Amino acid sequence: MSSCQNNMMGPVLPATPAIQALASRPEIKHAAIHKLHMLHKNSVIHHFKEHEIDQHIANWSVVQYAEEQVAYGVNYFLKVQISPGHYLHMRLHRQQHDDIYDFYSLHQTMKHNEETCIWSLEEPLVYFNS
Repeated sequence: MSSCQNNMMGPVLPATPAIQALASRPEIKHAAIHKLHMLHKNSVIHHFKEHEIDQHIANWSVVQYAEEQVAYGVNYFLKVQISPGHYLHMRLHRQQHDDIYDFYSLHQTMKHNEETCIWSLEEPLVYFNS
C-alpha cells in the first residue's frame, strides 16, 4: 500500500478535458461537495452555507492532476477550484478492470488552528492517503 513517503504518484500536470470530464461526473462531484460541506459546517474560517452548494458545483473546475498506478487500479489526485481562491485537493480511484470511478477523499490540513479542506492555488498538490 502507498504512503506519503513511499508512493508512485506521477508528476502534477495541467488538467485535460478527459480529467475534467471524469471529475465532473455527478456522482464524483456531488460526493466531494457533500463531504466538504459536512466537514466545514461548523468551521469558523469556512462556514459554508447550504445555498453555496450550487455555487461550488457551478464553479467546479479541475486545474491540476496527478495519477498513481496501483495494483488495484489508478488513483487520481486533483486540484479543483470551487470558488475564486478556494481549491479542493481530492482523490479518486478507478477500479482496475472496470470503468468504475469512486470518490475517495478530500485532503485536510491545519490552518489557523482549524482543520480545513480548502487550499490556495499556490499550495502544491501532493500525495495524501486519507
